[in-house]
Amino acid sequence: MYRLYGMAAHHCCNIEYRLARLLLGAGWSSLEDPDSEKIEAVYDDLSSLTLGQLLKKYKDHREITDEQSAVIDEIQTKRNYLAHRFFGMYGKRMKESDVVEEMIAELKDLITFFQAVSHSLDIE
Repeated sequence: MYRLYGMAAHHCCNIEYRLARLLLGAGWSSLEDPDSEKIEAVYDDLSSLTLGQLLKKYKDHREITDEQSAVIDEIQTKRNYLAHRFFGMYGKRMKESDVVEEMIAELKDLITFFQAVSHSLDIE
């Protein structure tokens, strides 16, 4: 179960990484007299943002359909659930084997979701 949790978190981090890379162009184009130091600073700034901040910037720099906006909201909701509530939802019941199976199934669903979103953001 803990391995699956790590995989879900990994795929969620991949979303952050890919969003930062997608936003580099907008950051670089706003630079006056770009040099390697300024270019690297844009990358460092984007890399330090939270998923929520990156999603907001992505919405601000792209034309987003209602369907895409709903997916963006779902990404944020599922990430926050995974990071802040997942284990708390199960608490002491984690000692029960059927609860562990439920947790594993839920983690597999989260992995599939985060992985699909991450791959959809690949720069081609």
